[in-house]
Amino acid sequence: MSMSKYAFSGVPSFVQDTESPVNEGKNWSFLKIPERIEEKDIIENVDADIVVIGAGLAGLCAALRAAEGGASVVVIEKTKSWSVRGGHIGAANSKPWREQGIVNDSKQLAREWIAACGNRAREDIVWLFINHSEEAVDWLLDRQAEHGVQPRLGAPRYAGPSYTERYGALLFGGQGGSLQTVADNLCSDSKALGARFFFETPGVYLEKDGMRVTAVIGGMPGNYRRFRASKGVILASGDIHGDREMLAAYCPVFLKVRHSQYAPHGANTGDGHKMGLWAGGVMEDGPLPTVMHPQGYNRLQAFFLFVNVRGDRFMNEDTWCQAKSVNVLKQPGNVDYAYSIFDDDWKEQMISGMPYSGGLFNDNSLSVYGQPFTGEREVGFLESGLQNGLIVKADTIEELAKLINIPPQKLSATVDRYNDHVDRKDDPDFGKRSELLFPIRKPPFYASKFGPAMLAVVGGLIVDTRLRVLDADQNPIPGLYAVGNVAGGLYGVDYPTIISGNSHGRAVTWGYLAGKYAAEETQDR
Repeated sequence: MSMSKYAFSGVPSFVQDTESPVNEGKNWSFLKIPERIEEKDIIENVDADIVVIGAGLAGLCAALRAAEGGASVVVIEKTKSWSVRGGHIGAANSKPWREQGIVNDSKQLAREWIAACGNRAREDIVWLFINHSEEAVDWLLDRQAEHGVQPRLGAPRYAGPSYTERYGALLFGGQGGSLQTVADNLCSDSKALGARFFFETPGVYLEKDGMRVTAVIGGMPGNYRRFRASKGVILASGDIHGDREMLAAYCPVFLKVRHSQYAPHGANTGDGHKMGLWAGGVMEDGPLPTVMHPQGYNRLQAFFLFVNVRGDRFMNEDTWCQAKSVNVLKQPGNVDYAYSIFDDDWKEQMISGMPYSGGLFNDNSLSVYGQPFTGEREVGFLESGLQNGLIVKADTIEELAKLINIPPQKLSATVDRYNDHVDRKDDPDFGKRSELLFPIRKPPFYASKFGPAMLAVVGGLIVDTRLRVLDADQNPIPGLYAVGNVAGGLYGVDYPTIISGNSHGRAVTWGYLAGKYAAEETQDR
């Protein structure tokens, strides 16, 4: 068989470009084309219209939607089962919100989204999400309702100068069914329509006939199969967090993050990105956007006084969770943490300040629509933090400083200056709103250690508005799609919490659309 049959028939142009930032002075191993599997080592050919690589949320949605469209579907997954994490899905609009009479302004949402991403997000991809997430999520909810799964509505809390949270988060968990239950249902519904699942079957590389992707070689030594796809292959294998070399190439900031909220940790090693590159696809411009929330230590940080390991205040604490993580990583000391300083009135202060600065990781949980903030969960964080040493308390600021190895005079001076801002109801240093300036005077005093944890690298291969992978000339590679965190374009630089859960919302939307489009695929397109 000629090499033209294989994805690695040609090296992507950017690999040959010695001036490319990702390639400059490096010999990245993930760009090396693997040796093809000998024909004698392939135990069988498995035929389908569509082959999905990865059984996460995006891949499961793609499989079910394609099967609903009449396509025969095969899903291959490198682990022992499907895998999802988190507990909420966000959409630009959805049926549960319409029923409450709440509809987001799509044009305003697009403007804010693009601005939050530093204008690096592709506007056509942003609008793809805004225009289709409602359709896709409504489809998912209808399917889940057949299994008795009903989400709760997540209420946005943050309305401030930095950004405004919008309605759109749907919370899965509790009696209504978890996101794991959702995945179970997607899998069983797909199987009921004839989809076949092959677990412990990693994708190795793609095969091509001319320019068209026609198959996936998957499996492990002694158990390789050729999964032939007459209509298309959908890459849905997750992000690159488990490949430190790819992190170094595409988002080196993640190498500074020492905690992870992935489940299972390290499973996503950029397999789809690599196969897409070997097939002639290209990555969006780096550095790739990341999701890192301040979950690495204790979650109780709120909007209180933040100090670094030198005792210096370093940011406006009135901001979104990603901004907290990024700013912590900029601090001296080669550490990935800082401290939130507060006094014995902290709970009352949080309740008082929440109407102005709620949001993810200010109240530390996604709020349920119609339910007031009580702070009880945060009391649990305080108690557990005191037990495990991630929160310390003392009767004086000087004693507190000693417990966190900060010079007492330095921390005292920082707290005194902050209290002066409180008294004047004005923060000339960082501009925090007066409504969120609370004194630190009532003992005992607390220091809560917090820092970033990696959740996802939400960037990848360039795709068009039909989720087809594009080559260096921005032409679609026939028969190849990318969804979820394999695909780029939606974020560009940061993870906007304008709508909580939008990465899961993208997984659902991209999977739904790619499954639909691939099922409609014809060879002459």
